[in-house]
Amino acid sequence: MNGGRRTTDGSRPTRPDDSTTVQAQALLPMIWADPQHMPEQLAFFAVRRFGQRAAAATERRKQHKPEAGDAELAGDTIAHGTRLTIADGAALGGPFVVLMPASFVAALLAQAQMILELAALAGQDPRSERRVADLLVLQDVYPSTEAAEAALPGVPRHPQGGRGRLPRRTRWSLLVRMAAILGITGGGEKPGKLQRVMSTALIAALFLVGMVLPLIWVPALAWFYRQNSLRLGVKAVQYYTPGATGDRVRRRRGTTRVPRAAGIAAILRFLALTVVPFLAAAAVVLAGVRVVGGFWGTALLVLVAVSFLAAGAWFVRHRSRPADGGRDGP
Repeated sequence: MNGGRRTTDGSRPTRPDDSTTVQAQALLPMIWADPQHMPEQLAFFAVRRFGQRAAAATERRKQHKPEAGDAELAGDTIAHGTRLTIADGAALGGPFVVLMPASFVAALLAQAQMILELAALAGQDPRSERRVADLLVLQDVYPSTEAAEAALPGVPRHPQGGRGRLPRRTRWSLLVRMAAILGITGGGEKPGKLQRVMSTALIAALFLVGMVLPLIWVPALAWFYRQNSLRLGVKAVQYYTPGATGDRVRRRRGTTRVPRAAGIAAILRFLALTVVPFLAAAAVVLAGVRVVGGFWGTALLVLVAVSFLAAGAWFVRHRSRPADGGRDGP
């Protein structure tokens, strides 16, 4: 049992059955059932599943640091939320780009949980449906809470039957929209034609590179998630507590140091694992082995094969570890 264990900021480690990666798998059928309302479905789901957890986590954080001020507690919340986003989002999608939808949704849920905890810290009820509109505004899906609240009555709360197949164009447009909300390809607002083309090209390029060298996604996503989570956290603080608090949180070394360490750890692991395929390819070529296509064909074949084996071993190792909201990186 780990019921009494705490992370360094006072939050309770996430159990395997309630991690954002597990919740992402539960949310995806609802998104497939109602793709046009993907951000709204995610926001409703986050408040339902994480509202109570956010309130409890905020209370534990206050008890763990009774002398801390709001700026310090907000900094701890953002640091923890950024670590969680990097760990669950980048780790899940890193070595297997076919898991991109689950990766993006896990990252979005981790960020939503962070926002709900910041709302609770500011005295707002994270279980209230008012937080749904807040999430959509902070993610730049709607320009104002009034606009979000006006749109929400037309969104089904629990769409059913989403386990079927979506047209490829619809599924791809969802990925591009998720990437935009996560800050990978721009803002969360509905993009124009040129932005859609550029976003699609970027995601396609990353996808193709990731199919050859699957671990390339780990540092790429870790960097994007870190930047966006820190920006979103400060934005949420200023949204719920207007004034200079957001600037103080932004300047706290502790707010950025720990998530930066998480990103660096992901990159170092990526580099270590990437060296193995290249060394294997070089060794086979230097030994004069020719399997298919001569020199370059053999080198590419060994590079891709060993890269996938390393990614598979990395993935199995990551998924076999207990889910822990306080870990420092993937």
